[in-house]
Amino acid sequence: WGLPSGECLQTLSGHSYYVFTLALAPDGRTLYSGSKDNTIKVWGLPSGECLQTLSGHSYYVFTLALAPDGRTLYSGSKDNTIKVWGLPS
Repeated sequence: WGLPSGECLQTLSGHSYYVFTLALAPDGRTLYSGSKDNTIKVWGLPSGECLQTLSGHSYYVFTLALAPDGRTLYSGSKDNTIKVWGLPS
């Protein structure tokens, strides 16, 4: 959203179900989204292009966290697991 106008600047589409969580890379160039479709999407910014879909959870992805260096993504799911994803530098 553009502040203070409140104008929607872009809509990222690609998940097939609800999006529950987001994580922004420290450099601001990559956004990660976790969804009820059991996947994590990797988005390039500012283009909004879906760069990759991470699969591995068998149930909803409820939470995401990035390591401070931006090289590791952690995902928590309703499948009772935490997955650790290595990311390109």
